[in-house]
Amino acid sequence: MIKMMTGAACALMLLAAGAASAQIDDDDYTFTIANTSSMTIVTFHLVSQHDDSWSEDLIPDRVIAPGETVDMRFSPDEDECEYATAAVMDDGTEFAEVLDYCGISGVEVSDEEMTTF
Repeated sequence: MIKMMTGAACALMLLAAGAASAQIDDDDYTFTIANTSSMTIVTFHLVSQHDDSWSEDLIPDRVIAPGETVDMRFSPDEDECEYATAAVMDDGTEFAEVLDYCGISGVEVSDEEMTTF
């Protein structure tokens, strides 16, 4: 399993964005994180399938409260679609899945799982 390394920087950069679709936009993917859980998302990480360490927290200056959505953008590694993705909740629960970011609208974190939509 991929291990989280707090000091590891990945080639991914995640910025707040105005679009809500994970389509390629000038070599960036844009998508929405939807927190439909009863917990707060405190960290969100991605890692390329060709890397072995998580990115830094990609929402370092905020949390995502239950019911909140946040539009995001990141620069992918080349034309790669699949990224291991992890969301850590305020109670310590961690969801980790390999998600395909090509053609999705967003990532939903519920009380049971993390999925795409």
